[in-house]
Amino acid sequence: MAHSFPAPLVSLPLIPIFWLAVALVAVSQVMILRSTMRAIRAAASDRARRGIEWAYAIVPAVALVVVLAATWHATRDYAVRADLKARANQTSTP
Repeated sequence: MAHSFPAPLVSLPLIPIFWLAVALVAVSQVMILRSTMRAIRAAASDRARRGIEWAYAIVPAVALVVVLAATWHATRDYAVRADLKARANQTSTP
């Protein structure tokens, strides 16, 4: 089922907002991974526990990358379709 967004939404500065969100997510994930690395170094834990801790830190980061990529593709596809539709309406109007 295709979603249609109101026309004013296309004119908003969505691309800079999206990339700002990506930058903030990237910075936060780097800080989480850095914190995890410090905690693993400080704790004298076994190898299996370190692997589990890394998994808990990396899996959400990978999931966020997938979500952001899917969001970018969906937004870009919608913008292309909206642009093509607007051009078609301009050429068909007498």
